[in-house]
Amino acid sequence: MQATMLYGPRDIRFEKRPVPTILKPTDAIVRIAATCVCGSDLWPYRGIQTTSAPTPMGHEYCGVVEEVGSAVHNVMPAGRICRWRAGAAAACTAGRRYAGCHAADAFTRDAA
Repeated sequence: MQATMLYGPRDIRFEKRPVPTILKPTDAIVRIAATCVCGSDLWPYRGIQTTSAPTPMGHEYCGVVEEVGSAVHNVMPAGRICRWRAGAAAACTAGRRYAGCHAADAFTRDAA
């Protein structure tokens, strides 16, 4: 598979990475259809924040679930998923409206 990886300040590489596998019962593998670079990705890119290299970029994405671990029950293979890091955004009105709760980390929806 292909991935955009951050190796250090202003050092981004698009490279081949190993195909993911289910390692834990709570894992899911998602084929990414689209992703975006978030503002939080720009801090380490600019060298303002340190990060361990290499780090994948684009943690806000949508795609199709390929495989799920045995403990995953809220999505299923062929289901569509959208995820963004809510964090502090979940504390605001828009974060609660779209994420669905004050402590949401991700929004998922099986739209199939």
